[in-house]
Amino acid sequence: MNKSWRIGLGTGVLALVVLSAWMLGRDSRSANSLAKYRAQLAAKGERLTIAELIAARVPSTNDSQAVLTNAVACIGAQRLHPSGLDLRHYTAPGRAQAVWQQDPPNWGNGFGQAPSGTWENFAAEVDSLQQPLADIRQALKNPAPDAGPLTNIWERRVDFVKMRQAAQWLMGAALCEVHRGNLEAGLEDLEALAGLARMERDEYTLVAQMIRVAITGLGTATSWEILQAPGWTEPQLLRLQRAWEGVDLFGGLEHGMVGERAMGEEIWLQAHQPNQRGVLRNLGLKPAGQPSLQALVSDYVLFPVYKFAFLDQDELFRLQIMQESIEAFRLLEKRHTLAEAQARLAPGFARLNKVANSPQKYRYELSLISIPNYTRAVQTTTRNETERQMTIAAVALKRFNLREGRWPANLNELVPAYLAELPYDPMSGKSLCYHTGAGGQFVLYSVGEDGRDDGGDARPGPGGRPGGMWDGRDAVWPIVAPVQLK
Repeated sequence: MNKSWRIGLGTGVLALVVLSAWMLGRDSRSANSLAKYRAQLAAKGERLTIAELIAARVPSTNDSQAVLTNAVACIGAQRLHPSGLDLRHYTAPGRAQAVWQQDPPNWGNGFGQAPSGTWENFAAEVDSLQQPLADIRQALKNPAPDAGPLTNIWERRVDFVKMRQAAQWLMGAALCEVHRGNLEAGLEDLEALAGLARMERDEYTLVAQMIRVAITGLGTATSWEILQAPGWTEPQLLRLQRAWEGVDLFGGLEHGMVGERAMGEEIWLQAHQPNQRGVLRNLGLKPAGQPSLQALVSDYVLFPVYKFAFLDQDELFRLQIMQESIEAFRLLEKRHTLAEAQARLAPGFARLNKVANSPQKYRYELSLISIPNYTRAVQTTTRNETERQMTIAAVALKRFNLREGRWPANLNELVPAYLAELPYDPMSGKSLCYHTGAGGQFVLYSVGEDGRDDGGDARPGPGGRPGGMWDGRDAVWPIVAPVQLK
């Protein structure tokens, strides 16, 4: 062995020792920082694991989800599907058509103006489904708060497709009954739809909560539709109001994010196991099957290095981002504005984007895969919560009008006889805005996402295009547009 070769070998060994010492030191510092942060969260009462979340849960014995799933399976394929109904179709800023008033109905999703697409044809389909629809309504009189005992967090617990189909058919049946003048039957369908929005309130997944948000959005649009029908009684309207008062979207959103954080902890528990490789495939986060050469390099070279040097640092990063998002959602529960929640979310989202678009992304592989898209979730939930608040207010206004023969001068007149408290606008942090309008109408609105009160102006801002409720300067509860003859 010549002298230069021995020097090279010694230098290499020394470099390897120095690198190993640096990585060990870095890993030790990361582990200490992670342990300290976890202790801080625990001291604040945060529950970080699935075991902690379900420790106090009383398992639900309600079989409403199984009944609903079986009933939807009996519906089968139908030629005229209610998802095609062009619900609350905007014809101008602040004005929309009620689809149940159109004859034939507007089919907005590809059905066109087919001769068979009449209310009579659709009613025949609804009538043929009376038994499964009756089973769905019965199940949703007492909807289950969760999907039962949690034994495997990676198992799909809720059939979201069936929930969506149930929501669509309840919506379609409600509009069909109102078109036929059967207001009580339409109300029962809409009460069931609100019950579906309450189902799975305690599920610890963001997807379960966002399904509830989507169902609420469908339900509030349907509520606007049926409120345009004449003949409602005050007791019927009170039932509709109570149905939507029982839905909690912000609490559910926070619940889902806490669950997502705990599920992330399960990923790290798997990754910390001795000789654990292919963790993403094992957890179903990457396709299974015969691994490629690239996958083998990842499993046997890159992942061991990542695990040795960066696993704890990555977990700390994820916990910090998730905690910031959870605290932002809790602001909404405390009636702070959407803008305040978004401001709390922004730094974490910026950090996440910076990491994702830099060479450091390989040090945060599990975080980048497991952190959900919470920014879109908070906007969508806040919009639908605003529409829920507007729906409750609009029903209370109609109840007041039935009793008093006039519209109230302001929303304060609704409290406490018609509402326990003033309807809330999550966009402003204050009550919804209201004033009486021309032609015996009222103007009920949210200030919209810019937080500025434009007096109930539904027109789009500079450069905007007319469209739905959220395209105007303010988000205005629409006035019904005249029926168009066909």
